[in-house]
Amino acid sequence: MMNNVNTYLLPIILLPFIIFIIGSLIYDHYQYGYLFTSRSKHENLFIEQALERIPICNSHDRPRQRALLYTLQAWTHLAHSHHIRYWISHRSLIGYTQRQGPLPYDYNIDITILAQDTPQIIELKKANYPSNYELKVHPQWFMSKVSNRSYFPSKGIDFIMENARFINQKNNVSINIWPMYANYLNKNTLMLVQYLDFNKWILSPLEWTFPLEPCVISNIRIWCPAQPKRLTTSIYGQEPVYLSCINGSWVNSNQ
Repeated sequence: MMNNVNTYLLPIILLPFIIFIIGSLIYDHYQYGYLFTSRSKHENLFIEQALERIPICNSHDRPRQRALLYTLQAWTHLAHSHHIRYWISHRSLIGYTQRQGPLPYDYNIDITILAQDTPQIIELKKANYPSNYELKVHPQWFMSKVSNRSYFPSKGIDFIMENARFINQKNNVSINIWPMYANYLNKNTLMLVQYLDFNKWILSPLEWTFPLEPCVISNIRIWCPAQPKRLTTSIYGQEPVYLSCINGSWVNSNQ
């Protein structure tokens, strides 16, 4: 008799517990969705606020700048979720050191990775990201001498110096992904080596780049080299060229 009572009571006792568990899972699901949406809305708000601090010269500047920042935001999410090590570099590093934002006339953001990490970038091609973005990796990325690389028009590869590009196809802006190589200057001195142009290598001490430091560019969290000002000064000089707005166009006012 007691066993029969237990048989009937057990489902009654367990039912509230099961309902609680299911309810908790449903709550967590919608709460996560709410938090994700809120995070995106906050990030978008921060980008719009950052845009107000970037100068414009003509009516085409603001849409391009907006697209570039949203593309950078998409890249940072992708890189973070797949543990990609990168840092801002080249002209974009000038923008960061001068104004904590991109240069107002640029169509791309320059970032750098260690060359041997490029296979991780290739794996990103399988990742899930919005359809208006495309990741292109140069088929000859493993060639350190870029003059030996070729263009591949049939594959849409119109670059040879970068190892890859993360492209916003809708707005024609991109994240340009440059390779960095490690090489010994002598038996005891490890240097980092990168291309500045086709025929010019730039060497810098390891400690100018590593350890990477978290930083913020136009309200977007990214990674920066350890000593950004020393790098830009070494590569571009004390006063890097900055274009000025003259009659609706960005021009080098020093010329």
